Amino acid sequence: MSTALPQPAGSIGYTDCLEAIHGRLAARGSRLFGIAVLVVYVHQLERLYASAGHAAADRMLDELRNRLSQVAKPGDYFARLGDRKFVFVLSNLRNEGHAMLAANKALRTGAEPLHAGGEQANVRLSVGIAMFPGHARSPEALMQCAETALLQAWKTSQPMVVYAPREAEALAAGWDLETQLGNALEKGDLVLAYQPKLSLPDLRVTGAEALMRWNRPDAGNVPPEIFIDLAEMTGQIDPLTRFAVHRALRQLAEWPKSVGQIGVAVNVTPSIICNPELVDLIRNAAGLWSVDPSRLTVEVTENALMVDRERSHQVLTAIRELGVRVSIDDFGTGYSSLSYLKQVPADELKVDRSFVMNMQSDKADRKIVEQVVTLGHSFGLEVVAEGVENETVAQALASMGCDYAQGFLFSQPLPPDEFTAWLQAWRSG
Repeated sequence: MSTALPQPAGSIGYTDCLEAIHGRLAARGSRLFGIAVLVVYVHQLERLYASAGHAAADRMLDELRNRLSQVAKPGDYFARLGDRKFVFVLSNLRNEGHAMLAANKALRTGAEPLHAGGEQANVRLSVGIAMFPGHARSPEALMQCAETALLQAWKTSQPMVVYAPREAEALAAGWDLETQLGNALEKGDLVLAYQPKLSLPDLRVTGAEALMRWNRPDAGNVPPEIFIDLAEMTGQIDPLTRFAVHRALRQLAEWPKSVGQIGVAVNVTPSIICNPELVDLIRNAAGLWSVDPSRLTVEVTENALMVDRERSHQVLTAIRELGVRVSIDDFGTGYSSLSYLKQVPADELKVDRSFVMNMQSDKADRKIVEQVVTLGHSFGLEVVAEGVENETVAQALASMGCDYAQGFLFSQPLPPDEFTAWLQAWRSG
């Protein structure tokens, strides 16, 4: 899978951007009016290049740049930042409301279809906003605040977010991780841990979910919800996906015969499930490690399927033709319709852990789990419950007819050797 998009002509780097901010701050002098930095992110450029071709996609992005430039007023600064971002430095603003008006105008402009060579496409934008002097007083700090707000917009699926210190505390780790993430694979800091999946009601181990972990020697564990989102946003998700697929299949080949023919599941993100190159990645990895593709399950969230229904459907269909199983993860929290669920080429549903964990105390959550089990079976799908933490819940799930369970009742995610030891101990009673 490719990892880099072509570097666009006329784009600037962060140093140029910081110099532009510095110039606006210097020109401001003693005036009381504020300055805003807006970082605009273009989602899923890979999909645009794949669908329209590089030449047409480049022309569409030039069109987008020209449209966005109209948002800037005399005295403002606007430029394309790298391959997938744009930056505004807006001057003479009285409050953050004026910055939000500019961001809304940019979002409306970006929502209009793009055209080139007879092709038409739409892109989705997110905007992070930071204000001088309210949020920061230096160019570097302003950019950091704007990027942190953008990361918050990404995580919460909001079109724009204004920097807020409280939310930033939880995302602070994301600011300086981009470069380190690129080196983490080479350094061996990224690993896979395996959480067992058991059949109900006999509690037989049938497989494991491979979960990526990043342990920074200088700062400890980085939460997956931080670095996976960061990788998706910065275009580094491709090498992480290659690593996960190859490492998981290699692990299946390396595990001793005592482990048996269990399966392994790997999670993929929205941009990856829309990328046809995922099919070749799986085919090549299975061949390299001499593993039957039917032992692999690809997990994709319900919401990820809705990003591009047609393309994700094509990729999932091709994956299943290899013999790979498909699982719809976090089911119950997304927006898919029953009519679309009927068409999704899938083998199982995974009930979101938020419903399972509250089954004992919340009758509504228990009812939701029961309905998902019934719904999944009505579509011919197996059902997995995540977040199983006690025997009462496990027994209730079995009585509902749920097929499989995962959770801390059985084991937390474990390194390969510890998983092997756990499995052997579990089977011995």
